[in-house]
Amino acid sequence: MQTKKKSKKFLIILAVLIFVLIAIFFVSMSIGRYFIPVEDVFKFFTFQKIEDTPHRVIEYLRLPRTLLAVLIGCSLAVSGSIYQSTFNNKLVSPDLLGVTSGASVGACLAILVGLSSAMTSVFAFFFGFVAVLLTVLLSKVFKNKSNIILILCGLAVGGLMSSLVGLMKYLADNEMKLAEMTFWLLGDLSKTTINDFWVVLPVTVIGCAVAIILSWRLNIISLGLKESKALGVNYKFTISLLILVATALTAVSVSVCGTIGWVGLVIPNVVRLFVGSNNKKVIPISILLGSIMMVIVDTLARSIAPNEIPLSIITGILGTPVFIFAIFRRRREIQ
Repeated sequence: MQTKKKSKKFLIILAVLIFVLIAIFFVSMSIGRYFIPVEDVFKFFTFQKIEDTPHRVIEYLRLPRTLLAVLIGCSLAVSGSIYQSTFNNKLVSPDLLGVTSGASVGACLAILVGLSSAMTSVFAFFFGFVAVLLTVLLSKVFKNKSNIILILCGLAVGGLMSSLVGLMKYLADNEMKLAEMTFWLLGDLSKTTINDFWVVLPVTVIGCAVAIILSWRLNIISLGLKESKALGVNYKFTISLLILVATALTAVSVSVCGTIGWVGLVIPNVVRLFVGSNNKKVIPISILLGSIMMVIVDTLARSIAPNEIPLSIITGILGTPVFIFAIFRRRREIQ
């Protein structure tokens, strides 16, 4: 009986979040510095004729960035869920192994040498993986299989990458490049196109699908090495695959929109307040809630001020009180 109630609660939450995501998606098409009536938005998606200006605004500006916001939100949330369960620490974020810091180095390097925005994304994605690879290789030197060694190596590599970012900002020869670096580091979707969406889509879909399929193994991995082996799970292979998936999700998100904090940290913790720690439920709900949060953040970024507000500023403002609330609700469990 208790299991049926929990399953029913999960399905209700899932249905509500799907409805909310669809509603917020349509609202985001309407809100901005150029207001578009909701009826025109519905006409656009039902292939009815509307005026040329709102049609162009939706097709070339708002639709690509809102679709990307959905993908980035679910990618970061799922990545955070994987890392938190893999390392059995609910306070870690997708940047645990230095992927975000590495991506920042790649992006700043591309901006410094004057490459295009497309090449900036390529450099960010590549250097994100390089940073994680460096973290893993460094941890092998210590010949210690403890996850704590991997985490500490991630902190070391992240610190190195942050220093390199500071160096490149110092070497920027004009204010334009420095401003571009700074804005990228704070997160931005204003320059994205529908091509970015098609690049991110397969990585996000495959990554999230693998995370859902392996969610039961993720539950076992979170118990530790001995328990995993006792239950017949290949601990080393599974944890390597999960880290690869989380890294790919984070790297592809950061490569197109820059650094975005709090989403991967806050969303999984909020989800666990309502559905518990079972990753079979945490990951699907995280996908939806992460998407909802990023669509709201992107809508606010382009509508509450005359100029575009960097995404990380808004995620920090929204994420901090939510995270404090999550800690308060789980204070007894933490104790």
